[in-house]
Amino acid sequence: MRVTLSYGTGSFDVEMPGRSAVKKAGDAGIAPVPDERASLAAALERPVASPPLERLLPRTGSVAVLISDLTRGAAAARLLRPLLEELERLGAGPERVIVILALGLHRGRGGAALEAHLGADILSRWTVVEHDARDGGSLVDVGATAAGTPCALNRAAVDSSLVITLGAVAFHYFAGYGGARKLILPGIASESAILANHRLSLRADAGAGLSAGCRPGVLDGNPVHEDMLAGARLLETRVFSVNVVAGARGEALFINAGDLDASHRAACGFLSAHMRIPLARLYRAVVFSAGGFPKDIDLLQSHKAIRHASYALEEGGLMLAAAECGEGVGSESYAGAFEQGRLAVPGRVRASYTANAQAAISTCELAARFSIYLKSAMDDALVGRFGFCSWKPGYEDYLLASLADDEILVIENASLFLPGIEAAAGPGPARG
Repeated sequence: MRVTLSYGTGSFDVEMPGRSAVKKAGDAGIAPVPDERASLAAALERPVASPPLERLLPRTGSVAVLISDLTRGAAAARLLRPLLEELERLGAGPERVIVILALGLHRGRGGAALEAHLGADILSRWTVVEHDARDGGSLVDVGATAAGTPCALNRAAVDSSLVITLGAVAFHYFAGYGGARKLILPGIASESAILANHRLSLRADAGAGLSAGCRPGVLDGNPVHEDMLAGARLLETRVFSVNVVAGARGEALFINAGDLDASHRAACGFLSAHMRIPLARLYRAVVFSAGGFPKDIDLLQSHKAIRHASYALEEGGLMLAAAECGEGVGSESYAGAFEQGRLAVPGRVRASYTANAQAAISTCELAARFSIYLKSAMDDALVGRFGFCSWKPGYEDYLLASLADDEILVIENASLFLPGIEAAAGPGPARG
């Protein structure tokens, strides 16, 4: 049996000689929308719980279009061009529209990377900026949430007459799902707002693990999601959301638009119905890909796929994870939490909460519960610092040798698909 796994911009084969009954999942063959432009146009004309875009678009004033960065894939970026064309047709051309890359605390890329993400023609005609969460001069205080998160948001969005969020909806390991409200908080928020919001993902004792409710596929009872939505609602400007669910190759599987919360929940419902992997039982080994570039651009992003795959695995089980991590760890704070090794991470996070501390705690917990072998471009010492082992050629032969076929699960894209026994009952995105 041969399994081909995505890896960076390419792939590699895992040979499993003598095996024929290993279960494969994570490539459901969902049909993409037949015409992305037509689907977007229909979504703008018939939105969820909102007037059509044409009726919302003000005759004067600026329009801010918020779009996620390249780590979220290309599906939303492909919709930007037809969305801008529609805005121009309706009277909001380049002189009125600003496109904001909702980076949160992700680093700006600019230059060739931004051109590859959005297109040279868009950069030449439209105003495009990358949000900087640390630039106090570009931020405006809009108040605080009930959880106490002090929200300062991008001035260009606050001063606009309409904000349009354009984002991909996927499972998120502590916010439940990505997209929509997440393009505002953390997307265009200040560093202090982002840290306060993300701190809610951890228990009161920050070293004790993720908060109850903070897991992929859960919105209600998820303190991070609820705070994100509350923060987004502090923006007094009307918000109209465009949501896309993408497949493994970035193709749009679902497009809708409308009210920030209602349209997002509808998109989450589609994702939950089509991209969960219901399991009758847990497995002793999971072999998986993080999904290739950009899902495996670095360890910070790849960790999300490792977290997803863990829901299919018995305690103490084996993971063979393919994630290139061509840009290394991806976060100085994430790497810094492991400077003294995995066992020191809880103490470091207790002493000082920093950006991506929740990813460090999650990684620490996963490494303690499972044997994780990582195929990546990182050197062995760095892989080992996170509590993982490097997956060398041929390791799969002896690591899987004692297991029967029905004890092994292959997930072809663990960043997009969420396994779990609970999924057999079909819980929707609103259920905890």
